[in-house]
Amino acid sequence: MKFNTTFAAMLFIFTLGFTGCKKYLEETNPSQVTTDFLYSTPEGIQAAVNGLYTMERAQVDDNESNDFALVQGDLGTDIDFMRAGTYPSVARYRLDGNLPNQTVIQGWWRKWYQIIERTNSIITFGKQLSMSDSAKKQLLREAYIYRAYSYFWLVRKFDNIWLNLEPTTSANFENRVYKVASQDEVYSTIISDLDIAIGSYGNTWTTRPGQFGLGAALYLRIDVALWRKDYQLAAALAGRLINEGPYALVDPNLIFTKDGRNDTREGIYVMQFDEFAVGGGKFHRLPLIFTADYKSVPGTMMVSEYGGYGWARIFPNEYLTSLYDSVNDIRWNAWFQHYYTYNDATYNFTGLSYKLGDTLKNGQNSTLTGSNYFKDASISCKKYWDWIKVPKATVSYNNIYMFRFSEVYLMAAEAEWRLGNTAPALAYLNTLRQSRILPNPNQLLTSVDQETILEEHARELGLEGKRWFFLKRLGLLVERVREHGGTTMFRHVIATDPIWYSQRTNIQDYHVRWPIPQAEIDAMGGFPQNTGY
Repeated sequence: MKFNTTFAAMLFIFTLGFTGCKKYLEETNPSQVTTDFLYSTPEGIQAAVNGLYTMERAQVDDNESNDFALVQGDLGTDIDFMRAGTYPSVARYRLDGNLPNQTVIQGWWRKWYQIIERTNSIITFGKQLSMSDSAKKQLLREAYIYRAYSYFWLVRKFDNIWLNLEPTTSANFENRVYKVASQDEVYSTIISDLDIAIGSYGNTWTTRPGQFGLGAALYLRIDVALWRKDYQLAAALAGRLINEGPYALVDPNLIFTKDGRNDTREGIYVMQFDEFAVGGGKFHRLPLIFTADYKSVPGTMMVSEYGGYGWARIFPNEYLTSLYDSVNDIRWNAWFQHYYTYNDATYNFTGLSYKLGDTLKNGQNSTLTGSNYFKDASISCKKYWDWIKVPKATVSYNNIYMFRFSEVYLMAAEAEWRLGNTAPALAYLNTLRQSRILPNPNQLLTSVDQETILEEHARELGLEGKRWFFLKRLGLLVERVREHGGTTMFRHVIATDPIWYSQRTNIQDYHVRWPIPQAEIDAMGGFPQNTGY
């Protein structure tokens, strides 16, 4: 008997309880949960909704967080340098990598379809509860947002996907027909779900950390409008979110700190991993992935000041770092660690040309040559640093920004610019910049074009998982990767390994979409593969 293993697994998963991200997201003891309870009572529906957050978060806290880092690190774009690990075949568009069989691609596909399967059940059975329509919408609105979010991610990444709004039951499990849905059909569902959710909130903005709310629904709806080239709606909704919402732009030094991950007003949706909170999430490894391996250089020791333990896998490339004004842009130092020093006071520096307190430099130490220099002294991204763990810790419970308020200014600016409204587009960009740069009128923009928006997008959102989708939407992914992908040089040192910039020659036009995972094609009985794979 042939069947889709994703949905088979979900039939079992639905009988279990899930741990949420805060007390709000706590769920019933698994031994007391049945499918009848989950879908026939308001309490059960709420428990199922809360479990959606756990399902999304589960991918992040796998053994090394590589699946999540592949996307979150903006790999395969114009601003990343992947030195090692994290699925190089996918990140570098390797033509001999058999991408349809890559487990990471299958992992992302299955993650979102598992969430879709649960939201279908929540919405279908939740509508049947004996409650007022307004109460039902309030109970179901997070499920609507999650279903829209899931399909939005899938349609942008794969283009050709299966659209299904029915829960899996014993009656339909073996007889489903899997066919490619049209883009219009998929977006119609996404828009309908988001509009239902937005309407259910009215003007209520209050939400708990880690919970979808009106802000998250509007954020997604703005992004969807941009993808559908509905710039008038995107501009209007962005204006509403900026002018009416409780959010604010925050000093870059405060956003990614321990407190900032929950408490700053930049967070529209922040994924929760607080180990001390009731229902807190498991650990992840993101700080290690984005931190240089400076500790490997004799004469150094791990310290929190430099990010602690580092695996040196993902760095900003020379194009991204070239976009910052190192003097006036606060983000330059707030979000990136540029240099490391010999800091081990117990090390014997006698007879060496460098001493305690000196900066690590290429050729200065036998380990700082060629590839080791790129590994040990590249610029680390502080956006994922854990500011409270001990330096030698290899796990983190940092919360992770998923939807950040600053991006709304970029979306608003683009929408206004595409409508020919230069003045408001500049106002949005300069408001953002004024919160990011030292008081200096020369840093304000006087004109705006697509390149201006592209550069500010990179400065603000680099290595936060937004770039691939942004470049694809603009039709620039292939062009920009060929121009800037990977790294060829760091501080005048030539890259020793050609694979570090191989995506420039590897990427093909068909790489603007991922392949359908081969295992899912087999399970669905011949769902067509995307062209080129």
